Amino acid sequence: MSYSQQKSGHERFPYAMYNNTLGIHQVVHPHHINDHPSFVMPISSAPNSSIQYSGSTSHGAEKFVPMDISQYNKDGSSTVMFQVNTERNSLSIPLEKCLQPGGGAHLKDAQEIMFPTVDRTQVQTFKLVIAWPGYDTVEFPIDIGTNEQPITRADLARQIAYHFFGFFIQCDNGYLTQSSLFKWKVGGRDGYKFHQIRLSTFWNIEGTSWAASVRVPENAS
Repeated sequence: MSYSQQKSGHERFPYAMYNNTLGIHQVVHPHHINDHPSFVMPISSAPNSSIQYSGSTSHGAEKFVPMDISQYNKDGSSTVMFQVNTERNSLSIPLEKCLQPGGGAHLKDAQEIMFPTVDRTQVQTFKLVIAWPGYDTVEFPIDIGTNEQPITRADLARQIAYHFFGFFIQCDNGYLTQSSLFKWKVGGRDGYKFHQIRLSTFWNIEGTSWAASVRVPENAS
């Protein structure tokens, strides 16, 4: 299973090479995500009907996924927020919305340039660190573009969502296995599904290493 390159003004991320590195070969398009058996929650097993995908961005109470990452840059100055543009006081956006064609339409300030002070002749890639509870920490590349074509908030959200989708696939296929904290299980019939995950912030750990704060429904586990 592989992930096709998303259509946007920013298309430098090497999706084909990344898929090949993971040994992923079957193409999956964004609109197929909800049909993938790993991420569909049957109505009979859903703890709450609001957890099922409905095409809406409405949601109830949420909780942060407690990733085991130490933040060395603590002043909060290097933090990107993601909010639904049609919701007052929005604190997050569904990751699957970020992957869908035209997903930027759901995102507040979608076309704002990210990391405007970074000289992209020196740095073109950040590392997204995912330290999901109970799983080994993994890293994924975030292409921040060039000085002539820097990444936008929508582009950044799309890449983050793409990598979380890949992470969920690897967990569901057994490539990544859980060793503890089993209430945070990913995939399968009793684990978290991709469509339940909401992106809140992207924050700097240290140097070029970054993490994404994500939320899940309070009653999802």
